[in-house]
Amino acid sequence: MAKPAFIYAFDNLGPDRFTELCGLLLASRHKGFLLGGVGADGGIDAELDENLGFWLPESDSPLLNKIIQPGQLVVFQFKHKVTARVGQATTRQQLLNLYKCKGKKKCELHKNLIVRKKPSAYVLVTNTEINSEFRNIFIQQLRKENPDITHYQLIGLDELENWITNEPELRHLYFPTIFGLSRFSLQVQIKMAFIVDYYSPGNPAEIISVAILNEGTANSYIGSVTFKGIVGDEFRMLHFLPHNHSLTALNPQSGSLIEPGRKLEYRYPRQLLRDAKDRGKDIFLVEVVVEDELGNQYTVPIQDNIRNWILLGPQE
Repeated sequence: MAKPAFIYAFDNLGPDRFTELCGLLLASRHKGFLLGGVGADGGIDAELDENLGFWLPESDSPLLNKIIQPGQLVVFQFKHKVTARVGQATTRQQLLNLYKCKGKKKCELHKNLIVRKKPSAYVLVTNTEINSEFRNIFIQQLRKENPDITHYQLIGLDELENWITNEPELRHLYFPTIFGLSRFSLQVQIKMAFIVDYYSPGNPAEIISVAILNEGTANSYIGSVTFKGIVGDEFRMLHFLPHNHSLTALNPQSGSLIEPGRKLEYRYPRQLLRDAKDRGKDIFLVEVVVEDELGNQYTVPIQDNIRNWILLGPQE
């Protein structure tokens, strides 16, 4: 995975500032996400752990490589580590120890609030580097300690770096730097749109528009634009190529230049994305990923209204 143009000093944030930043990042991705909670009497819950977050999605929603159903409660817990002191390997072992019950000592999964809330999913968010081997070991241990929770997820440093790269306001607020604006920085936006043919104005083409704005100070070159989706329980990078479609000539080519302050727009026929579903592929579209020719990735989530519009259309 490509590293961002900035190096983000998560170690220097401290637990409270780290939790605050993660809460803002998650709130921008998951509608209805909240840090903390309020008790039934209107007061702050006495058992509330300030490093917990809660999310109760209103519709089918992606959580990394899982789809969370409406009404399923997701609990997030935040663990900030100063990895520079002990190293990444030791930090990962410390995390494992926190999630293993030993005698009378309860692990994180058996704290009163988590047991009482009975979440369907549990997510650990940490500034530790997470590799695939550790992720598998960690999740297996969590399932062993508390099999009542259906889904377990682990969000580590790579995911946080990608998310903060796509949030310039938060990036400058939490990671001020003497270097000023980033040389390479793209903002990606998705919207529903229509293209009206002069010769057939009553039959407008339904499209998904992916607009890319260069917010950096240097020229950027687009390497690829792909859709990321969940197929089964795996992430897949989905390339939708409008072959033999009138939009092909309108779209920029791979390697197209975007000067600072300028924008490029890619247009994808709605029916092209719908066809994948019609062919029997169980695809849940999650986000659009734009990669420049240096390998920097910029992502934007696909909102529920756009996802539903792709599948159902404006009139259905």
